[in-house]
Amino acid sequence: MKRSLYVFVIVLLVVVSAPPVHAGEGAKMEVGIKMWLNSWYQSRPGFTSTSSDTTMLLGPAIEAKLGEQVFLEAAYLFSTADYRFSEAGMTANISRQDTELAVGYLVVPGFGLFAGYKQGTFKEAATGIKGTLSGPLMGMAVQAPMDRWLSFYGRLLYLFTRFEQDAAGTVFREDSPGWGLEFGLKYAFTRQFLGSIGYRYEENSGKESDVTDAFSGLTFGAMLQF
Repeated sequence: MKRSLYVFVIVLLVVVSAPPVHAGEGAKMEVGIKMWLNSWYQSRPGFTSTSSDTTMLLGPAIEAKLGEQVFLEAAYLFSTADYRFSEAGMTANISRQDTELAVGYLVVPGFGLFAGYKQGTFKEAATGIKGTLSGPLMGMAVQAPMDRWLSFYGRLLYLFTRFEQDAAGTVFREDSPGWGLEFGLKYAFTRQFLGSIGYRYEENSGKESDVTDAFSGLTFGAMLQF
C-alpha cells in the first residue's frame, strides 16, 4: 500500500511541477475523487462460484491534458470496507488498494490510445494472506460531447497482469491477464466542477489455476478543473 501511495504522490508532483503548456494548446488538469461501488465474483474449477457483498473503492485521481494530444491519468483507490464472502465454499473479509497510471495520445479529437501500469493489492483480514495483481495495461478511450455541459466517455483496456500470493512464506505466482470496460456520463455543473456517473467491469483469469476474478459496479466522480 505504501509503495502504491508513493508512486501516486510522485506522479502528482511531476504533473503539478511540470512547465505549463500555453493555454492556446489546450492545457488543462482535473483533480478530485473517484469512487467505484462494486462487488467481487470469483469462479474456481471444481468449486461453486461465489460473490462478495458490495463495497466502495474511493480515492484521489488526476487527469491532465498536455497540449492538444497528450494526456495523463493517475488514480489511487482503497476499499472503505472489506469485501465480505459468506457463502459455502468461501468465508473471508478482504481489503483492497488499487493504483493505476497511464499516458495516452489522442489520434483524433475524442479518440485516443493509452498505455500504463496497474497494481492491485488484496489482503485477507483473518489470515494476513496477501495477493498482488500487477502489470502493464493498454487500451483506447473515447469522449463525445452531447451538448455544452454533458458528454459521454468510455474506455476499453487489456491487462497484461501477473498474480502473486504470499501465504505464510509460500509464494505462488502465475500470469493472470484480463480486460476491463468503463463507460458513463460526465456533466459540467460549472466551468470548474465536473461530476460523473458510469459503470465499470474488470476481470482477470489465472493461466495455471483457471481462477477467474470479476469486479463490476457503478462509478462516481467529482473533479475540479484548472
